Amino acid sequence: MPLHGLGKMSQDPIGTPRRDASFSSSLNGLGNGNLFGVIGGGGGSRFFNNGTPVNSHPLGLDSHTSELYTRFDQIKDAEGQKNKLIEELLNRYQYVQEERDELQKELSQARLASASTAELDHYKTAYSQCISMVKQAPFVLVLVDGDGMIFQNYLLRLGEYGGRQAADILKKRVSSWSRTANIPEASQIAVRIYANSKGLAQTCTKAGIVNSPEVVEDFFRGFTQGGDLFNFIDVGSGKDRADTKMKADFELHIWNVHCQHILFGCSHDNGFARLLEKYALDAFVAPRMTLLEGVPFEKELVALDTYKTTKFEGVFREAKVVVAPDLLTDFSRGRQDSKNAFNPTSGIFTPASSRTPAPQTPLFSPRSGPGVASPAPSASVSTRREPMTRTNSIASSSAVSESLSTGISKESVTSSATGGSGGWANIARASATLPYKDLTRPAPEPKIAGPVIRQNRAGQRLDPDMAYDHDKVYELKKQKYCNQHYIGRGCCHYEAGNGACPHKHDAKLNKDELKWLRVVARETVCKKGTACLEFDCIYGHHCPYPKMMEGSMRGIGCINGDNCRFGREMHGMDTHVYKTIRPGDVDV
Repeated sequence: MPLHGLGKMSQDPIGTPRRDASFSSSLNGLGNGNLFGVIGGGGGSRFFNNGTPVNSHPLGLDSHTSELYTRFDQIKDAEGQKNKLIEELLNRYQYVQEERDELQKELSQARLASASTAELDHYKTAYSQCISMVKQAPFVLVLVDGDGMIFQNYLLRLGEYGGRQAADILKKRVSSWSRTANIPEASQIAVRIYANSKGLAQTCTKAGIVNSPEVVEDFFRGFTQGGDLFNFIDVGSGKDRADTKMKADFELHIWNVHCQHILFGCSHDNGFARLLEKYALDAFVAPRMTLLEGVPFEKELVALDTYKTTKFEGVFREAKVVVAPDLLTDFSRGRQDSKNAFNPTSGIFTPASSRTPAPQTPLFSPRSGPGVASPAPSASVSTRREPMTRTNSIASSSAVSESLSTGISKESVTSSATGGSGGWANIARASATLPYKDLTRPAPEPKIAGPVIRQNRAGQRLDPDMAYDHDKVYELKKQKYCNQHYIGRGCCHYEAGNGACPHKHDAKLNKDELKWLRVVARETVCKKGTACLEFDCIYGHHCPYPKMMEGSMRGIGCINGDNCRFGREMHGMDTHVYKTIRPGDVDV
C-alpha cells in the first residue's frame, strides 16, 4: 500500500527506487558522514533539516494515519542509525585495510632489510677475509736480465763469497728503496736473474774480469744461496732466451695482488721496449713497476717516461763489458795449403834440415855473442817465412840461452834450432841430464832486523810479502777496527776523546788478529804513494791483489780491474829489491 505524501517514485541509475528530485536531493550527502544522504539531507526536504525531522507527517490526518507516519519516522530513524553504523564500519574497515597495507609494506621492507643486512654482513666478512688474504705474504719482485746487467767486478771476482755478498747488498738496497716507495714493511724480496751462465762466464773471462769461468759459476751459486727467494736461472745459449723468460715472469706477477711492486732490470736492451709500451698507459700496471738501471738506459727505454726509474749504487756495472782481442794468444796465422800441413814431421811442427850456410845474425836467439851459434834458416825461408808461434819461439830462445850456461855445443844448438837430426828431441835429450832448477819460486829475501824501507831500481817503495787468509781477513774487515789505534801510531781522535773516529777502539786483539789487521791496512792506499819514506807506515804502496792471469789484461792489471783503488803506476811494478834503507840512512 503506497504511503501518502511520498510523491512520485523514480528509479536511480542502478535501479534503486527514489522519490522526486526534492526527496532524492535530500538523500545526497555521502560526504557528510551519513550513508545514502539520509542523515545529512540537502536543502528543500520536507522531512529532514540537518538530520532532524521537520514535518514528520501531514497535518489533518487521523490518528491511525498519524501513527503510521510516526512508525515510518521511527523506521527511518532506525535505518539512519543502521546506515550510519554501516558507514562507520566501512570507514573503519577502510582505515584498518590501509593500516594493514602499510604494515605489510613495512614488514616487507623490514624482511628485505633483514635479508640485506645478513647479506651485507656476509659480504663484509668475505671482504675482510679477502683483504686479510691480500695482505698475507706481500713481496717485491726484482727481475734482472743478467746477460746485460752484470754485477760489479769486485763481486764477481770473489766467486761464491762474492755472490752471497752481492745478494746481501742487493737486498739492503731494495729494502731501503721500499721505504721510500710506500711498500709494506713486511714485504719479502724475491730476485730472479736470467742469463746464459756459460756464455757470461766466458765473456767475463775474456774481458779480464775474472781469471776463469768457474769463478762466475761459483758467484751465481753463492748468489742463489744468499737468500731463500734469490734465484739465478740459467737459460742456456740462444738469442733472447733470457728476454723471453723475463717477460713471461713479468706478465705472470704483475696481476698478482701479493706482488707489491716489480723492479725491472733491462736498461741495456731496447728489446724490452715493446713489452713496456704495452703497459705504459695502464693505470694499474705502470705505477706498480720501476725500471732498474745498470748501464745507461737505451734510447727507446728513455722515451718511456711514464715509468719510474731507480739505480742501486755499487751493485751492477755502469758500463758494458768490452772484450778486447787477446794479443798474446789470438794472433792471426797464415793459411797452410801444403799436403803435409798436418803431418807431424812437416816443417810446421819440426824444423826442416838446412843445407844453406848459417847467417851471421841468429834467427831466434835473443842475443848473440861469442860462443853463441846462429841457427840457420830452412830452405823454405827464402820463399816463405815459417809461421812464428810462441812455442817454437820460446823453445828456440831457451835452447840458445841454455847453451850459454850448460855448455851444450854450438853444433848441437845449431842443429836443434834448425831442425837437424832429431829436431827438438835433441834439446830434450841434452837437457834431461841437467840438474832441476825451480825457476818459479823466488829466492827468499834475507832477514833484516829493525824497520827498513825496500825500494826497487826505480826508487819505488816495496811492501814485504804477507800471508793471506780470505775468510779471516773478511771477518776482521766487518768489525771495523781502527788501524792506527791497533797497529799504527795511535788514533788522534780516540786519544782526544772527540768521538770523530767511526771505528772500534775498545776490543782487545790477539797476535793473530793483529797480523790479519795489517793485511787489511795494506789494502788501503798510502797517501804518499810509492815515494813514502815512513818506516812505520802501515798502508799499501803498490797493489797487493793478484795479477790478472787471463784475458787481454793478463800480467798488466790486478783482478779488480778498473775498480782497483790503487793507481795505474802502482800496478806491474818491479818487485825486486834493489835498495834497502835503514833509519840511519834518512835525514830526519
